[in-house]
Amino acid sequence: MEIDDVYDIENVLDLEDEYYDEGYKEGQGVFVQESHLEGMEYGYQTGMQRFLIVGYMKGLIDYWKSHLSQYEQIVSIKTLENHLSSAEGILDGISMDNTEDAVREYEKAILKSKNKIRVIASLCKEQWKINDIDNLVKEVGGQLQASENLDEMW
Repeated sequence: MEIDDVYDIENVLDLEDEYYDEGYKEGQGVFVQESHLEGMEYGYQTGMQRFLIVGYMKGLIDYWKSHLSQYEQIVSIKTLENHLSSAEGILDGISMDNTEDAVREYEKAILKSKNKIRVIASLCKEQWKINDIDNLVKEVGGQLQASENLDEMW
């Protein structure tokens, strides 16, 4: 066996390692890209679901504000205006940031605004508008497959 033959065999072995590394890096790149796209889709879905309820409640507030005279016989307009302004302020204060603090504040604000909207609906004798608000949001926005609790996610 000549020395040139030994070098040729080592080159073949190096070539196999080179192709292995190249395939590994390519697969890793594809995985990173697909994970990024999947994460973006999940983010869009989550954002849509979270702010669907905000939009619905803002729509209710806008409706009640534009039809105040309709409720004069049922409730004091001043009281109704105060509740509407309060609910609107809570909803307007919701941040669209995606930080832990913003998400925590979002949860608190949604709970407060749902309660305020329930009070307004009761005053207006229109509880039917909010009876199935959570089911309506799930029906329109779908339900997330993964848990939002990071400890349960993996």
